[in-house]
Amino acid sequence: MQPEANARQRVVILGGGFGGVYCARYLRRYAADKVDVELISQNNYFVFQPLLPEVASGIISAPDAVTSLRLLLPRVKVRMAEVRDIDLQQKIVHIVQGSKRNPLRVSYDHLVIAFGQKTDLSRYPGFEDHSRTMRDLADAHSLRNHIIECLEHADITEDKALKRRLLTFVVAGGGFSGVETLGELMDMVRRTRRHYPNIDEKEIRGILVQRGQRILPELPPKLGEFARRNLERRGLEIRLGASLRSATATAVFLGDGERIETSTLLTTVGNGPSPLVQKLGLPMQRGKIETDAMLRVKGHDTVWAVGDAALITQPDREGKSPEVAPPTAQFAVREARCAARNIALALDDKPLAAFRYRPLGALASLGNYNGVAEIAGVRLSGLFAWLLWRGIYIGMLPSFSTRLRVALNWLFDYFLPRSIVQIANSEPAAARYMCFARGDIVCKPGQILDGFYTVVDGQLESRITSDDPDGEDVVQLIGPGDHWGERSLAGNATVQGTLVSREDTRVLVLRRQDFSNLCAALPVVDRYFKTISRDSYPRSLRTALDAIPPAPHAAPE
Repeated sequence: MQPEANARQRVVILGGGFGGVYCARYLRRYAADKVDVELISQNNYFVFQPLLPEVASGIISAPDAVTSLRLLLPRVKVRMAEVRDIDLQQKIVHIVQGSKRNPLRVSYDHLVIAFGQKTDLSRYPGFEDHSRTMRDLADAHSLRNHIIECLEHADITEDKALKRRLLTFVVAGGGFSGVETLGELMDMVRRTRRHYPNIDEKEIRGILVQRGQRILPELPPKLGEFARRNLERRGLEIRLGASLRSATATAVFLGDGERIETSTLLTTVGNGPSPLVQKLGLPMQRGKIETDAMLRVKGHDTVWAVGDAALITQPDREGKSPEVAPPTAQFAVREARCAARNIALALDDKPLAAFRYRPLGALASLGNYNGVAEIAGVRLSGLFAWLLWRGIYIGMLPSFSTRLRVALNWLFDYFLPRSIVQIANSEPAAARYMCFARGDIVCKPGQILDGFYTVVDGQLESRITSDDPDGEDVVQLIGPGDHWGERSLAGNATVQGTLVSREDTRVLVLRRQDFSNLCAALPVVDRYFKTISRDSYPRSLRTALDAIPPAPHAAPE
């Protein structure tokens, strides 16, 4: 059913990065009186990704590099939730939110997909287990703690081989992210080395592995060559034309068989679509959603895509071959503006405008007060390019408070020594205990289970409410050794009954992914759950906790 002409339209935006945030802001500008905008993101903050290398190196503190989405988008409904599925026919987004993972459905009139891409390292054996990424704030914070741990250990160990491995830092990928991260990290390591008397500067080794024949391929060759020479003068190794093969806990292997002993492997390659996007059945090319010139997803008039998730082409200046919009912040902001304007035009049944944008230039920081830039055809390098990089990026930050905090961080870094305090986050246990007092509700109908559950001690009551008004509820007691969740995890299903604690009870919970890993690693465990008879479950658990048929295109966690 089409909405009434004068009814406010619901625009749902998926993703809290550059594309999603700026699309929401521009929609409030172009169609504030016609639309209700809702932005769904797994985080409640916006992170300026070009600053992540400086977060990792300790120049900028992690809280100062982000802005609250609610403060940034005061007239937009912000929902922190996980998107599980999208029903493109019914125009419904299926989400789960809260600690209880309650499933909800969010309807829309127009949908903007601004997820970005996920890191896909499956083609490189061992990389998923032994490499680090630089995609969000947690990655930068984790990398910083890891580098400090390497320095602390290297300063006290008497094992020379271990020390060499701890002081060897490998970055895979010679684009903006890889070059800027390696430059900042090496600057951090060398500036803090004086606090570690047993580490000689000659023992520190930084290696950049690039498949292509030059680094920073987004910039003109002369600037890429300047960047390479600058990094090499600072003692860094640049491996051009080198491919990656695999990684272990102690080394990375290149395509020619070379083994590089290292405890730190950072990868900035291997981007791919999220599992959800892959399952939607949308037209895709090069791992991205295909759009038309107006940024609509091909074949869907009310679905739009912007940012890294979208394959957006525009004619070159001579109107000949198409150019693919690169995955950079300045392009994402302009794409968001174009999509917002076209949604506003579509609401008025006016002709849409094709996306066209010519970037003003590109900049990269090399660390150690050096940078490279091309602005309006003018090529710059060295200190002035680095200052220009900082000036332009601070102007792109989305709020005055964030700009002020970042500027103060930069000022303090110039005059004060870097902090080498390691504030590590505790790693969540793969298995955890949950305690319930008498009368506590463990599960409710409609919840999505997020793990495999086993009763350790105590007693639970499973109750199924009869659909027949004259029927009786089915009640079953669950005691030590009883378990549930494996069938629901396999089907991404919801709970259909209510589970209540009859007495003080302790339950062991194994997280979804860890349960899957355990079954994959131990064939005997996998066979047990595949062959266990349905009749061996308590009657109430068979009905209340078994999986309902999964929704189409259900996305794995």
